[in-house]
Amino acid sequence: MRDRLFPSYRWLFALGVFLVMLGGKTALGGEGDHSSQPHHPPKTGHWIGDHWTPYDPPAPESFSVGARVYRIQKKDTLWDLAENFYADPYLWPQIWDANRYILDSHWIYPGDPLVIPDLDVLRAADEEPGAGGPDAAGAEGEVGAEGAAGVAGVGGPSGPNLFPIFEQDSIQCAAFISDDEDEGFQIFESEDTFKVHLAATVGDIVYLNRGQEDGIRAGEQYYIRDRIRKVGGYGWLINTTGQLTILAVQRETALAQITSACRDILKGHYMVPFEPIPVPLVPFQEPVNRLTPETGQNRGKIIASLEDLRELGSLGRGYLVSIDQGENDGVIPGSIFTVFRYNHSKAPRKVLGELAVLTVHPKTSTALITMSYTYMVRGDLVELK
Repeated sequence: MRDRLFPSYRWLFALGVFLVMLGGKTALGGEGDHSSQPHHPPKTGHWIGDHWTPYDPPAPESFSVGARVYRIQKKDTLWDLAENFYADPYLWPQIWDANRYILDSHWIYPGDPLVIPDLDVLRAADEEPGAGGPDAAGAEGEVGAEGAAGVAGVGGPSGPNLFPIFEQDSIQCAAFISDDEDEGFQIFESEDTFKVHLAATVGDIVYLNRGQEDGIRAGEQYYIRDRIRKVGGYGWLINTTGQLTILAVQRETALAQITSACRDILKGHYMVPFEPIPVPLVPFQEPVNRLTPETGQNRGKIIASLEDLRELGSLGRGYLVSIDQGENDGVIPGSIFTVFRYNHSKAPRKVLGELAVLTVHPKTSTALITMSYTYMVRGDLVELK
């Protein structure tokens, strides 16, 4: 669906044309700021023992017996720690979810403790459940002293078996509803011109309206996006149409190659910095049924279909939707919701199925309908399972 093609000669030729044609400022040359770090560090904090932190980490004695605890080191990221402990950087949300005192996953601080949850699904064939990460120290089943690499013990009992709920390539293309994004960094032309080919696709060369003066650098990767329409008071429906890589940069313009296409990529589509979206892993759970008690937690509703041509139709298993529960409500990727409706005010609810959250945004979440007993429509109710 999204083959990645990199012609060996086309972009070299296009680069020469680009340098000749685009030496000066284009009509669409943007002057707005470009930032690859939209998340800002906390501004206040305090000292705990020998280190500074903006958070309130748990005391060491509060960790349960058998917990595997790691002390954050300089230059650590949750992405790198997931690679070190699980051999898969996309599992960083599992570490974050086990350490919810960290309010922003982009900012972790040396000296703070991290509980490293045990995930059996990631064990190698010759590795025992509960095995520690690299350079682990301490007796099995105990919280040990910190080792040279900052690891403080070996995990205890085996964790749950986890399953991915979506495909890695597909989750990068999932639409979402959120607040406005900076749309100033845009595609203004293609190598073959949009008059000849109405849409660009994988392997095509495109010209962008920002360059060195805006901080654009060769080798950077970006999502390509298109703002579609306003959705109530929740924000804008935004489609991710593909990804590109910067090949060369001029003072006020840049040349890039399309590396992935989710939908038609058109003139005027805008770019935001690429940040990999991990596929949530969830443990197996028995499906809901008509006798499953209501939880009353995170009550909300389906606010939109995210399928390109399905906004007015009925929905079922495999469809993407947006719900009005998001990051502000404590929802995280992998959360499972029951979908239901009331057909009569005095009758029990009718259970329609389940959905799993793929990505979260301040007011909304993008979710996949994983099971349906019957059709669903916009406005059907959801609650955290």
